[in-house]
Amino acid sequence: MFSEDFQKLETTDKNKFAEVCNILLLKGFIVRDIFDPREKVIRINPDFRFMERHFDLFDAYLRFSGWNVNKDLILGVFSLTNEFEDNRIRIDRETSLILFTLRLIYEDEKQEGGTSGGSQGIYLTTPTLIKMMLDHGITMPGKKITGRLVCRGLRFLANHNIISKVSGSYDEGNVSFYILPSIIYAIDNDKIVAMSNALDQINNAENDANQGNLLKETNESKDDTEVSSDNVGGDEQ
Repeated sequence: MFSEDFQKLETTDKNKFAEVCNILLLKGFIVRDIFDPREKVIRINPDFRFMERHFDLFDAYLRFSGWNVNKDLILGVFSLTNEFEDNRIRIDRETSLILFTLRLIYEDEKQEGGTSGGSQGIYLTTPTLIKMMLDHGITMPGKKITGRLVCRGLRFLANHNIISKVSGSYDEGNVSFYILPSIIYAIDNDKIVAMSNALDQINNAENDANQGNLLKETNESKDDTEVSSDNVGGDEQ
């Protein structure tokens, strides 16, 4: 039973349990490998190790309120899902597109073997992310993609343990960061396929519209030339 096992913990571990449980509920993810800004190195997250040691306690406690704790020891991720699917965070379009792009980058790097086994994340900078968005034809309707706009989304993702900031300033629109393996659970493969298809449809529609406008402009230019010739001929008479 949870209550009996919990009472066996030392007082410090009971306090740590409450702390880690709240972090997981707040952020949705706890990852093993994190960037230490003071030491400027990737290190093992002590919260992850604590949760790993007491996983059965966390699992039993959170199940009381409909939460499921998912454990991925290969990627080094604990993630949280709710049986009732009511406790979901809705994010704006810009952050969704940033998250989508980061997932694409993560998949590309993983296929190329650039993730060091997948657990330590992928290093990226804001300018590189913007370039990747443009290369994939990802735009933000009605808005120009700027460093500050992107960093607003990155700040949100960092607060939920999907990326880990290394350096820079969100307010200045230029940060470097690691894409964490938790991104695999933040946006699943079905959503990736759906967003890819939607993006293809948008880009195809834009290309068709551009081609139609180009054809229209060409025809108008041709008509203008013919009218101009008639006028010249009329003047000569």
